[in-house]
Amino acid sequence: MIVFDLQALQSAAHGERGIARYVADLAETLAKEHPHVVDVFAWNDALEESPRVRELGLGDRLQPFSSLRGEVVDVLHINSPFESLRLRDLVVPVRAERTVVTCFDLIPYRFPARYLVDPIRSARYRTRLGLVVSADAVVTDSRSAADDVHELLGVSRRRLSVIGAGVGPQFCAPSDSLESRVSKLRESLPDLSARFVLVPAGMDWRKNIHGALRAFGLVPERRRRLHQLVLTCKMDERERAWVGRLADECGVADQLLITGYVSDDDLVRLYQSAELVFFPSFYEGFGLPVLEARSCGARVVCSNSSSLPEVLPDPEARFDPARPEEMAALLTRALDDPEFAVRLDRVPDPGFSWSRTARQLVEVYRSVQGEPRRSFGSPTRSSKRLAFVTLLPPTPSGIADHSERIIDAIHDELVGVDVTVFVDGVATESAGRPYPVHELATLPARWSQGEFDAVVYCFGNNPFHRSAYSMLQIVPGHAFVHDVQLAGLFHPTARQQLAKEYYGDDPRDDLYFSKPVATRAQSVLVQSEHAADLIRSDAGVDAINIGPLCTAGPSEAGRVDDGGSPWVISAGIAHLKKRSDVFVSAVRLLSSERPVRGALVGALGEEFVTADDDIEVTGHVDAAEFVSWLRRASVLVQLRSVSNGESSGVIGQALSYGVPLVVSDLGAMSELPDDVAIKVPVDISDAELARVLDGLIADPARLAAMSAAGKRFATIETPVAQARRIVDAVLAPV
Repeated sequence: MIVFDLQALQSAAHGERGIARYVADLAETLAKEHPHVVDVFAWNDALEESPRVRELGLGDRLQPFSSLRGEVVDVLHINSPFESLRLRDLVVPVRAERTVVTCFDLIPYRFPARYLVDPIRSARYRTRLGLVVSADAVVTDSRSAADDVHELLGVSRRRLSVIGAGVGPQFCAPSDSLESRVSKLRESLPDLSARFVLVPAGMDWRKNIHGALRAFGLVPERRRRLHQLVLTCKMDERERAWVGRLADECGVADQLLITGYVSDDDLVRLYQSAELVFFPSFYEGFGLPVLEARSCGARVVCSNSSSLPEVLPDPEARFDPARPEEMAALLTRALDDPEFAVRLDRVPDPGFSWSRTARQLVEVYRSVQGEPRRSFGSPTRSSKRLAFVTLLPPTPSGIADHSERIIDAIHDELVGVDVTVFVDGVATESAGRPYPVHELATLPARWSQGEFDAVVYCFGNNPFHRSAYSMLQIVPGHAFVHDVQLAGLFHPTARQQLAKEYYGDDPRDDLYFSKPVATRAQSVLVQSEHAADLIRSDAGVDAINIGPLCTAGPSEAGRVDDGGSPWVISAGIAHLKKRSDVFVSAVRLLSSERPVRGALVGALGEEFVTADDDIEVTGHVDAAEFVSWLRRASVLVQLRSVSNGESSGVIGQALSYGVPLVVSDLGAMSELPDDVAIKVPVDISDAELARVLDGLIADPARLAAMSAAGKRFATIETPVAQARRIVDAVLAPV
């Protein structure tokens, strides 16, 4: 079974022309000329249905996504991989043996400073690239687009096919007079002149409206005054005002007509009636307006960039879109020189048609159906290869710090395991690292080529990991869940939808949202039995405990004695959920009985506005300053009123320096050895905590024993130990 995705016709971004028209015309041609090839044309019933979908006349072969859920199909053709939908809603919900993806262009990826500045948009786009690079075959409409896919994404030429495009039968030479066409056009465009230069454009930067206006303004006035510049472009009032200001600056405001969006009938008449069609785009995936205009008998001049030489083969009919003077010179020649006008009429037809495109696409389908599945590993390799999807420093995240220690340990200490890291965005963090760091968008291509034996995705309760979740839906892997409360991973709108899908009518407002991750992963790794219990309760999945928490390894740095009273500290962001108020009050009570100093090492949370004057509040500290606090601390107090299965990096570091601990008897902290930590009730009062601290500080022998036990723990529970457990969990033992 072959399934052809039609949802581009429903797109809010380009449902009128462009990609939508391409997909509709190609589907119609496939259905008519190759009626036994495509079994299902699928539309997304989670979106508003477009009338154009029904107009295709596909009969019983037209089916909604929901009717296909879970079906096993031979080939799925994804026609519009960059729709602004959740990834799980974008792809037809079938199990495809092969995938074919159409990539019309990589313009945002080629010009990231223009299109991918916003981090959310960038992450969404880069994740969609995974659909392209992981496909069994990628089809493009131009050689230029194919070159970009190969050069920018590393997709092999073997998996690339240029199938071209075509135009519908409505784009044809005129059969009536110019006067008749202009008269008809004036019914909707009353200000249209009889002689005009047409610019079929858009408000995107790359369409180069500014260059078009400047070039027209540089045409000699004697020639320019004979023509109107007609800008066919959908725009709002703000955009109209911007174009109006540009036209004033270029001296062409009185000769400019902005049509706004026009019907197909009017667009064809404009092509047929224009003295010249002027297409100044900086970059195009194909340049369909050029082909449409020429099919209507228009003379065309266009840019010499990207794909446009493929649709307008004569180099004398093209210009550099970055040089308005060159554009103006070609405009003037085309309007002034009769012999050159004849040459423009005779530019060779590049031979594009929907019949040819459909025929070549059918060959792609047959090719991928006949290929064996690519291997996901090589039995001849001597090393196992692990991909690690995570955050890395300098990202301000405990997961980034923890991951760096684990990855360093795998690289440095585990013989027979090669590790490669994938991060979201440009991999600037790779400088100076001894292992490769790549952009997350490249993972599917590398996975599909068999580069890795396993993939580990790290997840925490924040938006930093959204791209990892999206990628997990493309490339299978194991989820290392640092915090079972993953509600913060998802956008609120997505969270509402996931709640309905995964939790049904569950009325609780404290859902963990680990289920969407855990049920997609090959396995789930956690760092405590408590976290494993939460995963089991929330997701119904048995997690693998690779804990206990990882320390930084034993430190040889000794304790710093500043000659003053003992320091009792609590670290991290001060918050009521961390019972920081109880800690502050307990230290105040303790200091009234014996000389002691207290400190909150970290910033104050929003709900924790102030602290007692006797308590030092450091604010944010860097790594070196934090270590200096650990070395002078007599006791570290870490309390929690709730636990989401997280393991404290602060506690791991404290154990490395042998700092005695007082912790809440809750979650992963309950699983610490009794000789390294005193565990107190979750609801302990300030007076009770003060008594515990008083008894501990009054017993130097116990403090020394706890310090020694902490360092022994750190000697055992090193990054190497946890790295070994991770590797054993996701790879065959090496």
